[in-house]
Amino acid sequence: MNQPASILTISPDTKLSKGIDKALSDINPQIKTVPSSRDGLKKVREERFDIVISDSRLEDFSCPVLIRRIIAKSPQADILVGLPTESIFRQKELLDCGADDVFEIPLKPEELHLKVNKLLKERSFLKSCGLVGKSIQLKQIAESVIQVAPTNITVLITGESGTGKELIAKAIHANSKRSDRPFVAASVGALAEGVMESELFGHEKGAFTGAVSRRQGLFETANEGTIFLDEIAEFKPSTQVKLLRVLEERSFMRVGGSSDIKVDARVIAATNQNLEQKVREGTFRSDLYFRLAVVKIDVPPLRERPKDIPILAHSFIEKLNEQSARKISGISDEALELLMRYHWPGNVRELRNFLESMLALAPDRRIEASDVKKYIDKQMQANRQLPVVTGKYVETAEHELIIQAILSLRSEIINLREALLERSQLRPEHKVEPEGSVWVRQEKVGEIPSDLNVEEMEKDLIQRALVFTKGNRKKAAQLLGIGERTLYRKLDKYKLR
Repeated sequence: MNQPASILTISPDTKLSKGIDKALSDINPQIKTVPSSRDGLKKVREERFDIVISDSRLEDFSCPVLIRRIIAKSPQADILVGLPTESIFRQKELLDCGADDVFEIPLKPEELHLKVNKLLKERSFLKSCGLVGKSIQLKQIAESVIQVAPTNITVLITGESGTGKELIAKAIHANSKRSDRPFVAASVGALAEGVMESELFGHEKGAFTGAVSRRQGLFETANEGTIFLDEIAEFKPSTQVKLLRVLEERSFMRVGGSSDIKVDARVIAATNQNLEQKVREGTFRSDLYFRLAVVKIDVPPLRERPKDIPILAHSFIEKLNEQSARKISGISDEALELLMRYHWPGNVRELRNFLESMLALAPDRRIEASDVKKYIDKQMQANRQLPVVTGKYVETAEHELIIQAILSLRSEIINLREALLERSQLRPEHKVEPEGSVWVRQEKVGEIPSDLNVEEMEKDLIQRALVFTKGNRKKAAQLLGIGERTLYRKLDKYKLR
């Protein structure tokens, strides 16, 4: 790294703090040490740190609470937590809360050195790629980009609409030997079928009505550089043949032309559709697919990498504030929590659009939980209506509608439980007895439908998720927002095994 890493150590144990300093001395970091959680949170508010190393044996805050508050105050910082050997079983709990890694106490200098170096290397990869986030998935993508960029290998990038596939393609180009040459992006879905070949390969004068002069195509424009072909699944068969020839022979003919044109352009393709399925259906050539997918990078949807959401939100707010006279003065911890729970069918693009709308509609104030809840409720309500034209592929749109319906039902169950619990807590003098699986106040049964059964609703929700994921329990658990073990317990409980 060009400048020393900035590290904050939070621990009341001076022996541990000195051990950390010594273990990392050859990395030459700038290390600051504070004895308590409160002091640590004050520091992360005032300064920007690359890594926060925290002792889990702090007395003023529990470790999970501290992790969540660090993320809210300094979402870009990697968090490394020290656990006593006898408490190492808590590792998963802390990782689930947002910690990036843990190390054992008593300190093993080699272990800490290795883990810190790994985090710094991953940060370097992300920075080189211009990728914003720190989820495991994004770090793996950055590592793949750095490995494949110096080569001329063709890359296929897959992922839902709005996940940032073009950003990955630009990162590959920026880290390649072609970085000083053109990067040309072509969205195939935006090209009319009649002009697709002309746009890509150019045409000769008189090749068709309106071709009044010779015209270069995008492949010629990208010569010695990189051409990014988005929505590759939309290529018609004749264009697939031409593209295959470009990949195999590095040559093509303009529309209406009779001579070969040599071209040296690296091809990066992207799709939000299942190309393997299209190959099986016979609508996409298998030989072209294998030529494109020499290296395949899958960009997961935002809902599968919630750790990136706070970082993206702060990054977008910072950029929007730079570009506008109006400002977003910040975002509350509660609002960030809601953003991380929402499923973002439009992915990163939808998150940015939400923040842009907040800048326009509620400028010069902080984004609160009520703003996020209002947006989510509006999206849920809209998705209960009849389908409308969205510009998305039918398969993608159907999947999003099903996911939203399932998540909407889950949200209603959670809200119902919270309402029932709150009502029972507000009036302790009223006797509450279990009736079926729902807690109902005997004196005011009329306020809640007597036939309401949350367990039946939960069972139905789980069944729908399993049907949608074709029995894949891991995916069903992710869809429902619960752990796999929790799902297994529910399956046993409702005899759904």
